[in-house]
Amino acid sequence: MLETLSAATISATHLSRLAEEIIIWSSSAFGFVALSDNYSTGSSIMPQKRNPDAAELVRAKVGRIAAAFHSLVIVMKGLPLAYSKDMQEDKELTFDALDNYSLAIAAMSGMITDLELDTQALKKSAGQAYSTATDLADWLVRVLELPFRKAHHVTGEIVAAAETARVPLHRLPIAAMQAIEPRITDDIFSVLTVTNSVRSRTSYGGTAPKNVRKFSKSWIKRLEKDAGSR
Repeated sequence: MLETLSAATISATHLSRLAEEIIIWSSSAFGFVALSDNYSTGSSIMPQKRNPDAAELVRAKVGRIAAAFHSLVIVMKGLPLAYSKDMQEDKELTFDALDNYSLAIAAMSGMITDLELDTQALKKSAGQAYSTATDLADWLVRVLELPFRKAHHVTGEIVAAAETARVPLHRLPIAAMQAIEPRITDDIFSVLTVTNSVRSRTSYGGTAPKNVRKFSKSWIKRLEKDAGSR
């Protein structure tokens, strides 16, 4: 029972974190995702507002699940290494926790399947705050063979120039970059877009689309196998 509640608590904690992301992403400040009417409700006072009720309830459920785990830990901590009547307390805690855990999984599965992504808003946000500056520094190290300490300094100066010009890095003229590091070539622009930055992360666990597709297929296959063995 204790191990079951431990696993449920850890899993529910991750569900809660994902629920928090959905709550933030669906807010007007971000607008990354939109929840359907199946998993949101209208505001009692603002007719235009859509509240992410299901995500908020999933986020709250971890409190009950974690509380059940900690309650049983407290029961067990003072017992000798044999059965004691105290252990009958595990049933109510475990059944309630697993009921709520099942509800949280069902709600989250439905939300993920049902939500709509605003890919343009996501792409725009990903490119803000000079997010590809690290790609620029990596290019300086890889192509010009600068020490990373020097590349870091050069990148900082280029970002400062872009901020002054009020343009993203991939819109900064090559002449402005060469004024800081003369050996920079037009090839630098191949790493300065968000799309190319994501595609370049091809190492294990990287964000390149081919990596994501590969691991998605692997996990779907594993889940289908686990479901078929029950």
